[in-house]
Amino acid sequence: MSRIDNLLAKEGAAAENYEMPEQLPDHVQVSRRSRAKPTVISVRLSPEENSELQRAAQEANLPVSTLVRLWALERLREEEQDSSSVAARLTRLEQEVFQQNA
Repeated sequence: MSRIDNLLAKEGAAAENYEMPEQLPDHVQVSRRSRAKPTVISVRLSPEENSELQRAAQEANLPVSTLVRLWALERLREEEQDSSSVAARLTRLEQEVFQQNA
């Protein structure tokens, strides 16, 4: 196995064997594990970005993969909520127009 494969396997095993602390931060919601086989997504980060992410995960008392998953799902929910708002759609349209003209 390559070094990346080993790292992914180690991170996956840590996430699967992770025991939730008795007290979770208020913003963390625990749901029942999906019975479907999970999908793994690979993300490339610079060493500095990885260090920042590791630090944030430690502060949140969560594995890195859990923190990233929470952030991604939170962002998706925000996007879903924003997409239904006319004001949010107008703001996105303005941003795209101004970016193209810059």
